Amino acid sequence: MISETEDLLSTMYGNLEGLPEQLDAVTSLSPLTVVSAGAGTGKTQTLSQRFAWLLARDSECRVDQILVLTFTEKAAREMHERIKKTLVKWHSMSERDLPHLSKSIQRIDDAYISTIHSFAMKIIRESGLVLNIDPRSSIVSKPEEDLWWKTFSEIIGTLSLNKITKIVPEKWEERAESLFNEEYFKDFVNFYSPEKLAEISKNASEKLGSFGRTPDDLWDQSMDELLADVESRDQIYSEIWETWQNTVFPAIRNELREKPGKSLTRLSEIEYEYCEVKHDKETCRSFAHVLIEEGISDLRGFKKIAASIKEVLGLSLKDWRDEKKREFAMAQPPSEGEMMLLRLFCRTSALGWQCWESKRQSEGILTNNDLIKYAGEVLKKSPDYGNKFKHILVDEFQDTDGLQDLLLKGIWKEDVNTLFIVGDIKQSIYRFRHANLKIFQEYIDKARRPDGSCCKYITLDKSFRTRDKLVEKINSVFGSVWAEGIEKGSSMEYEPLSSPSSEKWWKERNDNPITPEFEILISMQKRSFDEEKNKYIREEMTFDSRVRLYRELAANIKETHGAGKLIWDKKIEEEDKFRPVKWNDFALLVPKRTVYDAIEEAFDLENIPYVLCTRRDYFTRGEIADLVNLISLLAEPQDPSYLAGWMASPLSGMPPGLAEELLGRTQIKAGSEDSVRLDDILRNEYPTFSTYLEEMKIKADLRGVSAIIRELLCSPEFLTSYEPEQRRRVRANISYMAEIASEYEVSQGRSLAGCAEYMRFAVKESKQQEEPEITDEDHDAVNVLTIHSAKGLEYPVVALGGTEDKIKSPPSIDTSVRYGVVAKQMPDFLKDPAKKEELTVSGLWHDERETKALREENERFWYVASTRARDKLIICGLTKTDDTNSEVPPADESFLGMIRNSQAAGDEWTLCSEDDPEHSHEPKKRADNGSAAAFMLYPKIVSPAKLARLSASAYAMLSWCPTAYRIAYRQGRTMQWTLRGGEGAGGSEFGSLAHWVLSRWDFSSDTLADWLPGDKNESLYEAALKNVPYEIRGEFKSSLSRRQIREMLSDYAKSEEGKTLSALIADKGLKKLWRETPFRVLDRDLLMVGSTDIFWEEKDSIRLRDWKTTSEDIAPGEYYEEQLKFYAYAMHVFRKEKGLPEKTIEIGINYLRSNSEKKKIIEMSEEMIRGTGEKIHGLAALALSDIFEARSEHCSVCPWGDICPKNIHNPCTSF
Repeated sequence: MISETEDLLSTMYGNLEGLPEQLDAVTSLSPLTVVSAGAGTGKTQTLSQRFAWLLARDSECRVDQILVLTFTEKAAREMHERIKKTLVKWHSMSERDLPHLSKSIQRIDDAYISTIHSFAMKIIRESGLVLNIDPRSSIVSKPEEDLWWKTFSEIIGTLSLNKITKIVPEKWEERAESLFNEEYFKDFVNFYSPEKLAEISKNASEKLGSFGRTPDDLWDQSMDELLADVESRDQIYSEIWETWQNTVFPAIRNELREKPGKSLTRLSEIEYEYCEVKHDKETCRSFAHVLIEEGISDLRGFKKIAASIKEVLGLSLKDWRDEKKREFAMAQPPSEGEMMLLRLFCRTSALGWQCWESKRQSEGILTNNDLIKYAGEVLKKSPDYGNKFKHILVDEFQDTDGLQDLLLKGIWKEDVNTLFIVGDIKQSIYRFRHANLKIFQEYIDKARRPDGSCCKYITLDKSFRTRDKLVEKINSVFGSVWAEGIEKGSSMEYEPLSSPSSEKWWKERNDNPITPEFEILISMQKRSFDEEKNKYIREEMTFDSRVRLYRELAANIKETHGAGKLIWDKKIEEEDKFRPVKWNDFALLVPKRTVYDAIEEAFDLENIPYVLCTRRDYFTRGEIADLVNLISLLAEPQDPSYLAGWMASPLSGMPPGLAEELLGRTQIKAGSEDSVRLDDILRNEYPTFSTYLEEMKIKADLRGVSAIIRELLCSPEFLTSYEPEQRRRVRANISYMAEIASEYEVSQGRSLAGCAEYMRFAVKESKQQEEPEITDEDHDAVNVLTIHSAKGLEYPVVALGGTEDKIKSPPSIDTSVRYGVVAKQMPDFLKDPAKKEELTVSGLWHDERETKALREENERFWYVASTRARDKLIICGLTKTDDTNSEVPPADESFLGMIRNSQAAGDEWTLCSEDDPEHSHEPKKRADNGSAAAFMLYPKIVSPAKLARLSASAYAMLSWCPTAYRIAYRQGRTMQWTLRGGEGAGGSEFGSLAHWVLSRWDFSSDTLADWLPGDKNESLYEAALKNVPYEIRGEFKSSLSRRQIREMLSDYAKSEEGKTLSALIADKGLKKLWRETPFRVLDRDLLMVGSTDIFWEEKDSIRLRDWKTTSEDIAPGEYYEEQLKFYAYAMHVFRKEKGLPEKTIEIGINYLRSNSEKKKIIEMSEEMIRGTGEKIHGLAALALSDIFEARSEHCSVCPWGDICPKNIHNPCTSF
């Protein structure tokens, strides 16, 4: 007989959904459960089911006894909704067994589901008299904070000690006085500026406050840790001694002692002076000093010993010196001047921090750090507060900082309540918010300990977001990046993602891929060639390279959208969850907003709809400047410059030309005897406008600035002065300014003059304010946003821009938890006058530690970016060129470099065309049609509908069979005739390996063994294998494949054509042969793209060939002939556009398995060229017509013959 408890558990388990590891997490009974949840692995479902499970299994547990902490307000709202839905679902499924859930649903709004800051505020307000602060305290507003730090900059700029004494306790009055009387304080303030010092103090208070530090700690900042670090590096002296005495000097001693010459004299003296000396610590130190500072400080004249030194060191003397010079400097104790500088920075920052603390305490306002700190103090004084919670659930735990962890530890007690934390170390990208990755790792280590019987560690690694092939790529890249751990040498191992392949729906979800799932677009910064100097000179501007890159991406997006590619949409309730892709299914994610301008330029030129999310140039927008000018005019009506600015702005509503006419009749320059006041002209001749301003001023005085801004939005006629596509953004920006004004009024009062001053200050100082979000679910446009903004989001097709970027160096002045506030360089008033530049020891140490941390976060940053993609990931990057116009590999630390160095490099790099159609850079003009409706424009309709971009393979497939094109390009089933490779070795990898060799080989039989060595030459095989891309190494390792390709190419090398190509390559002075050449050619309104295998020029002709490793019966000639005709037509258009001489284009397919002398050659006549062009444009229209007639004569060799409904040879589809 089944017990009641067992029956209840059976019911509860029946309600659960998910994979076994998810259910293991949900049902954990351990006091500590740590869940490492990879991207897209269903952590929200796990958390919401955990909440429901805890209530279901314990009928005495109330909703307000479960604490759920999230990272953002949005996440808290979503979690609340998800939990409520789960409870309702469970109750409806098991009402008889789980009746108590009804009460939980009714009281769900009582649950503690919030951000940790909201929860901290709740603790403070429930604390009563436990704290010496007003429980009604509010969160500090941005105007309050901005205006305070502006005040502090004025205090130190004027040395206003009396203003400080009114704010701080007596102890700090004395400290402020001693600081202001420091010998170098005035020089310090003048050198760095009061504004900069206020900013530094603000940053220090935020960063150190999140680590639980205080202004007192910063004032008394100890140098012990810096001196300990310096001492730890003192082995550098003995290393330098041993390197030179045992290795370098023996190799160059003869040159130094036999007529060393003037340039080597000092080095020769050093060598002789220390030759017979018995070395000890002090000797090594003095030797290292004179060697670096005197012996090799100037390397001019070292040419005769440079080669010998490089041979024994393994790198150039300059590189060795620069590396050791830095290490040597880090081993030196800081000078007295540097100690003074550190003291000035730390104490000035501490003073600003304490002033800000005292002001907040007196006015009852709190920062986020205050919330956590004071809540922690409540828990210390009331340790039983946390006992009210039976269970604690924490989301996004990898973003926790030190203060937050202390608060959590004040609530959780292993013998009282359970702690369930979910996070992903790989997705920790908020160091700028002071998240501490090591905190999560400590919990993971605790849960993993063998003796941790009270703990459980669970990994969720099955991604429900990203399709299989893309998951493999992501694992390949980051498995290589993190081969030594997520933090090098730490216990933080990479946990690869996998797929929920056991789920029935997953196989269907992986159908209809948008191929290729992983693609890399590269724009190489080309150089111009100077004919007179006979060399490559100036490199292309980065902006222009970016525009080319993002135009290529835009064209790619247009092609995918135009082809109606299908994507899986889990929101669709029907069984078939595939639908055609929409514009807002695409997202371009970038590391920073500086590339927005290039993206705008490119997307505008390609005419695709897009929205730039979270721009940070809000205060530089024209409409904001106009609005601030209007507020300033209302505050100071007599100021003629504000009045002139308003009249010339769209906000005035003046007819075009009137403002200019009135301004022309007046002179606003002070002191002019004949000046006519502008406000007098307006009052006398245009009283309506004058009255309008007077009424607005009265309203602003009485109701506040925020009210008149909102009133403006009620009559948006002024929007007609903006381009239709800009109006949505302009309206949102002005609405956001009303919120800023309202925030000022709540904290500072309803002062028109004060609000105007604050707005002018904000425009001047706050250049990085984010624009408001203007997108919604109905807004169908490509999303362009930063990677940080995309955290927690996902898109079917994701492009990543800026992948060539290197990590940004730490600021020149920065806050270090270890050393206090440090500067990289000594200021003029403290540095050694004999030195042109003097780096600080503290700056060097901070830079080393911070750069390492930034590099590790950068890796996680790109992991987060990559895992936003569901179906397709496009990597977009720039590469530079050297003096020979050859590509320079991307920096290893860039994401592009990580990909190139990983196993996913492969052959998937697509080079953007170097040709950029000419376009106008003129700015868009304002519309002057006053009656135009203030709405967004609808997309332009082209009739007949036609692809904007057509690839060679798509054209060939349309020519071969429109039905096959529909299956391949609309349904996403990739064409792979090469999978049936014929006799012997074969398949797509076999062909890829052959093509890879053909793109590099010199067509000589004698060198084939270098590329495709036999089994007996192991050293040659190992050497060749290192050059082979990872994705075809498996094929390369097959001796059968290497032998067959070697035999095929050997036969080809003996042919007349092979001999011709060999001769062309041997003649290096003439560039007449091109291999693996990508192209983008615009013909009227159609962009033709593709990549040719090989072509070469002869006297009057161009010979264009395509390689095939399969036989003709498997890879049909008609299909590939059409592809070659496409290439020929594109080449014809390109040469004509460039004014190159006309040449006959000859096309041919080289079936390498067949006799090389037997091939079908077609000479493209003018009529054939013209006919091909007409056909290309016709098929571009057909592709969007939804009329895909079958060509039944091809059914017998079609790769989709078994599944095509129109195959007349398929018995399953015949009648």
